[in-house]
Amino acid sequence: MNLSHKDRHVKLIELSGGKVEGDFVLLPGIMVTKRSSVSEEAKSLFEKMNIDTNRPEYEQHAEFNSRITYLSFKNEKSSSKEFNKKMIHEYGHRGVYNDEYVTFLIAGCSLETQLEFVAHNEATIARLTSSKTKAQNDPLYCISLDNNNADLKDYLKEIKSGINTSNPNISDELKNMLHPGIKAVSFTITMSVKNWHKTLIGRLSHHGVETEMRQIMERIAIKLKEMYPIFFNTVEEYYQLGNNAKYSE
Repeated sequence: MNLSHKDRHVKLIELSGGKVEGDFVLLPGIMVTKRSSVSEEAKSLFEKMNIDTNRPEYEQHAEFNSRITYLSFKNEKSSSKEFNKKMIHEYGHRGVYNDEYVTFLIAGCSLETQLEFVAHNEATIARLTSSKTKAQNDPLYCISLDNNNADLKDYLKEIKSGINTSNPNISDELKNMLHPGIKAVSFTITMSVKNWHKTLIGRLSHHGVETEMRQIMERIAIKLKEMYPIFFNTVEEYYQLGNNAKYSE
Protein backbone atom coordinates (compact mmCIF):
# COMPACT_ATOMS: atom_id res chain seq x y z
CA MET A 1 0.00 0.00 0.00
CA ASN A 2 1.32 3.44 -0.98
CA LEU A 3 0.92 5.59 2.14
CA SER A 4 0.78 9.37 1.98
CA HIS A 5 3.39 11.39 3.86
CA LYS A 6 0.76 12.22 6.47
CA ASP A 7 -0.19 8.55 6.94
CA ARG A 8 3.49 7.64 7.31
CA HIS A 9 3.80 10.24 10.04
CA VAL A 10 0.73 8.87 11.81
CA LYS A 11 2.21 5.37 11.60
CA LEU A 12 5.52 6.56 13.07
CA ILE A 13 3.79 8.34 15.95
CA GLU A 14 1.49 5.45 16.83
CA LEU A 15 4.21 2.78 16.58
CA SER A 16 6.29 4.76 19.07
CA GLY A 17 3.48 4.91 21.61
CA GLY A 18 1.66 8.07 20.54
CA LYS A 19 -1.99 8.68 19.77
CA VAL A 20 -3.43 10.40 16.68
CA GLU A 21 -7.03 11.29 15.87
CA GLY A 22 -7.64 12.77 12.44
CA ASP A 23 -5.35 15.77 11.98
CA PHE A 24 -4.46 15.90 15.65
CA VAL A 25 -1.73 14.34 17.75
CA LEU A 26 -3.27 13.76 21.17
CA LEU A 27 -0.10 12.24 22.61
CA PRO A 28 3.39 12.30 21.06
CA GLY A 29 5.24 9.00 20.76
CA ILE A 30 8.46 8.43 22.70
CA MET A 31 10.81 5.50 22.17
CA VAL A 32 14.44 4.61 22.86
CA THR A 33 15.96 3.72 19.49
CA LYS A 34 19.63 3.26 20.38
CA ARG A 35 22.02 3.05 23.33
CA SER A 36 25.68 2.27 23.91
CA SER A 37 26.94 -1.27 24.39
CA VAL A 38 30.18 -2.90 25.58
CA SER A 39 32.28 -4.72 22.98
CA GLU A 40 33.05 -8.44 23.23
CA GLU A 41 36.75 -7.60 23.67
CA ALA A 42 35.90 -5.32 26.56
CA LYS A 43 33.79 -7.99 28.24
CA SER A 44 36.79 -10.34 28.19
CA LEU A 45 39.05 -7.58 29.51
CA PHE A 46 36.63 -6.72 32.33
CA GLU A 47 36.59 -10.35 33.47
CA LYS A 48 40.38 -10.43 33.68
CA MET A 49 40.57 -7.03 35.43
CA ASN A 50 38.03 -8.12 38.07
CA ILE A 51 35.33 -5.67 37.05
CA ASP A 52 31.97 -6.77 38.47
CA THR A 53 30.42 -8.26 35.34
CA ASN A 54 27.24 -9.13 37.23
CA ARG A 55 26.29 -5.44 37.10
CA PRO A 56 24.58 -3.88 34.04
CA GLU A 57 26.94 -3.06 31.17
CA TYR A 58 26.78 0.70 31.71
CA GLU A 59 27.92 0.21 35.31
CA GLN A 60 30.71 -2.14 34.24
CA HIS A 61 32.16 0.40 31.84
CA ALA A 62 31.80 3.24 34.36
CA GLU A 63 33.58 1.12 36.99
CA PHE A 64 36.36 0.49 34.48
CA ASN A 65 36.59 4.23 33.75
CA SER A 66 36.73 4.95 37.48
CA ARG A 67 39.40 2.38 38.30
CA ILE A 68 41.68 3.11 35.36
CA THR A 69 42.20 6.65 36.70
CA TYR A 70 44.22 5.40 39.68
CA LEU A 71 44.80 1.79 38.57
CA SER A 72 42.58 0.80 41.48
CA PHE A 73 41.51 -2.52 39.98
CA LYS A 74 40.54 -5.19 42.52
CA ASN A 75 42.77 -8.17 43.14
CA GLU A 76 39.82 -10.53 43.00
CA LYS A 77 36.20 -10.54 41.95
CA SER A 78 33.64 -8.99 44.29
CA SER A 79 30.45 -6.94 44.10
CA SER A 80 30.85 -3.35 42.93
CA LYS A 81 27.24 -2.34 43.54
CA GLU A 82 28.04 -0.08 46.51
CA PHE A 83 31.19 1.26 44.85
CA ASN A 84 29.17 2.33 41.81
CA LYS A 85 26.49 3.98 43.93
CA LYS A 86 29.09 5.82 46.00
CA MET A 87 30.81 7.18 42.89
CA ILE A 88 27.54 8.85 41.86
CA HIS A 89 25.75 9.77 45.06
CA GLU A 90 28.65 10.48 47.42
CA TYR A 91 31.38 11.78 45.10
CA GLY A 92 29.18 13.07 42.25
CA HIS A 93 31.54 11.38 39.80
CA ARG A 94 29.12 11.23 36.85
CA GLY A 95 31.80 11.97 34.25
CA VAL A 96 32.74 8.29 34.06
CA TYR A 97 29.31 7.71 32.48
CA ASN A 98 29.78 10.36 29.79
CA ASP A 99 30.55 7.73 27.13
CA GLU A 100 27.13 6.11 27.57
CA TYR A 101 24.74 7.52 24.95
CA VAL A 102 20.99 7.15 24.55
CA THR A 103 18.92 8.09 21.50
CA PHE A 104 15.22 8.88 21.82
CA LEU A 105 12.65 9.16 19.06
CA ILE A 106 10.15 11.91 19.84
CA ALA A 107 7.35 11.60 17.31
CA GLY A 108 4.55 14.11 16.85
CA CYS A 109 5.47 16.87 19.27
CA SER A 110 4.95 20.52 18.33
CA LEU A 111 7.49 22.46 16.28
CA GLU A 112 7.88 24.83 19.24
CA THR A 113 8.94 21.97 21.51
CA GLN A 114 11.32 20.58 18.89
CA LEU A 115 13.06 23.99 18.82
CA GLU A 116 13.60 23.72 22.58
CA PHE A 117 15.37 20.39 22.09
CA VAL A 118 17.41 21.70 19.16
CA ALA A 119 18.72 24.45 21.46
CA HIS A 120 20.75 21.82 23.36
CA ASN A 121 24.08 22.07 21.55
CA GLU A 122 25.38 18.98 23.36
CA ALA A 123 22.81 16.85 21.50
CA THR A 124 22.86 15.22 18.07
CA ILE A 125 19.51 15.54 16.30
CA ALA A 126 17.96 14.14 13.12
CA ARG A 127 14.69 15.91 12.40
CA LEU A 128 11.75 15.87 10.02
CA THR A 129 12.32 18.51 7.32
CA SER A 130 9.14 20.49 7.06
CA SER A 131 9.17 23.15 4.34
CA LYS A 132 11.00 22.47 1.05
CA THR A 133 9.95 18.81 0.73
CA LYS A 134 6.42 17.41 0.38
CA ALA A 135 6.62 15.74 3.80
CA GLN A 136 4.57 18.45 5.52
CA ASN A 137 2.20 19.59 2.76
CA ASP A 138 -0.61 18.03 4.83
CA PRO A 139 0.62 18.35 8.42
CA LEU A 140 -0.68 17.10 11.72
CA TYR A 141 -1.08 19.38 14.73
CA CYS A 142 0.01 18.47 18.26
CA ILE A 143 -2.70 19.39 20.75
CA SER A 144 -1.50 17.26 23.66
CA LEU A 145 -1.84 20.24 26.03
CA ASP A 146 -5.59 20.42 25.46
CA ASN A 147 -6.60 17.42 23.39
CA ASN A 148 -10.34 17.57 24.15
CA ASN A 149 -10.79 21.20 23.09
CA ALA A 150 -13.26 21.17 20.20
CA ASP A 151 -12.85 24.92 19.60
CA LEU A 152 -9.09 24.47 19.21
CA LYS A 153 -9.62 21.68 16.67
CA ASP A 154 -12.07 23.80 14.66
CA TYR A 155 -9.68 26.76 14.74
CA LEU A 156 -6.76 24.67 13.45
CA LYS A 157 -8.92 23.15 10.71
CA GLU A 158 -9.78 26.69 9.55
CA ILE A 159 -6.09 27.63 9.51
CA LYS A 160 -5.16 24.52 7.55
CA SER A 161 -7.97 25.05 5.04
CA GLY A 162 -7.01 28.70 4.63
CA ILE A 163 -3.37 27.87 3.96
CA ASN A 164 -4.14 25.04 1.54
CA THR A 165 -6.61 27.12 -0.50
CA SER A 166 -4.58 30.33 -0.52
CA ASN A 167 -3.20 32.07 -3.60
CA PRO A 168 -1.79 29.49 -6.07
CA ASN A 169 1.11 31.84 -6.69
CA ILE A 170 2.36 31.06 -3.16
CA SER A 171 4.70 28.05 -3.24
CA ASP A 172 4.16 24.92 -1.14
CA GLU A 173 7.40 25.73 0.67
CA LEU A 174 6.05 29.08 1.86
CA LYS A 175 2.65 27.57 2.67
CA ASN A 176 4.39 25.03 4.89
CA MET A 177 6.09 27.86 6.74
CA LEU A 178 2.71 29.53 7.41
CA HIS A 179 1.51 26.73 9.67
CA PRO A 180 1.57 27.59 13.40
CA GLY A 181 4.18 26.38 15.89
CA ILE A 182 1.75 23.65 16.99
CA LYS A 183 2.50 21.78 13.72
CA ALA A 184 3.57 18.23 14.61
CA VAL A 185 7.16 17.16 13.88
CA SER A 186 9.33 14.14 14.68
CA PHE A 187 13.02 13.75 15.42
CA THR A 188 15.66 11.66 17.14
CA ILE A 189 17.90 13.17 19.80
CA THR A 190 21.10 11.65 21.20
CA MET A 191 22.95 12.65 24.35
CA SER A 192 25.23 11.06 26.92
CA VAL A 193 23.50 9.98 30.12
CA LYS A 194 25.35 12.75 31.96
CA ASN A 195 23.90 15.36 29.61
CA TRP A 196 20.44 13.77 29.80
CA HIS A 197 20.74 14.09 33.58
CA LYS A 198 21.62 17.80 33.35
CA THR A 199 18.83 18.36 30.82
CA LEU A 200 16.30 16.75 33.16
CA ILE A 201 17.45 19.02 36.00
CA GLY A 202 16.93 22.10 33.84
CA ARG A 203 13.72 21.07 32.13
CA LEU A 204 11.80 19.45 34.98
CA SER A 205 10.97 22.76 36.57
CA HIS A 206 7.76 24.76 36.93
CA HIS A 207 9.71 27.99 36.46
CA GLY A 208 9.64 29.07 32.81
CA VAL A 209 9.64 25.61 31.20
CA GLU A 210 6.93 25.00 28.61
CA THR A 211 4.20 22.53 29.60
CA GLU A 212 4.60 20.20 26.59
CA MET A 213 8.36 20.14 27.16
CA ARG A 214 7.81 19.09 30.77
CA GLN A 215 5.31 16.40 29.79
CA ILE A 216 7.77 14.87 27.34
CA MET A 217 10.72 15.14 29.72
CA GLU A 218 8.74 13.42 32.47
CA ARG A 219 8.19 10.43 30.17
CA ILE A 220 11.85 10.43 29.16
CA ALA A 221 12.90 10.58 32.83
CA ILE A 222 10.78 7.52 33.65
CA LYS A 223 12.34 5.53 30.79
CA LEU A 224 15.89 6.56 31.75
CA LYS A 225 15.28 5.67 35.39
CA GLU A 226 14.12 2.20 34.30
CA MET A 227 17.25 1.67 32.18
CA TYR A 228 19.80 3.28 34.55
CA PRO A 229 18.32 2.97 38.05
CA ILE A 230 21.39 4.03 40.04
CA PHE A 231 22.21 6.98 37.78
CA PHE A 232 18.94 8.87 37.28
CA ASN A 233 16.59 10.42 39.82
CA THR A 234 12.82 10.06 39.91
CA VAL A 235 10.63 12.70 38.28
CA GLU A 236 9.72 14.06 41.70
CA GLU A 237 13.37 14.32 42.74
CA TYR A 238 14.24 16.27 39.60
CA TYR A 239 11.49 18.79 40.28
CA GLN A 240 12.88 19.28 43.77
CA LEU A 241 16.46 19.92 42.60
CA GLY A 242 15.92 23.24 40.85
CA ASN A 243 17.63 24.50 37.69
CA ASN A 244 20.81 25.71 39.42
CA ALA A 245 21.70 22.12 40.42
CA LYS A 246 22.77 21.35 36.84
CA TYR A 247 25.74 23.68 37.22
CA SER A 248 27.12 21.61 40.09
CA GLU A 249 26.90 18.30 38.21
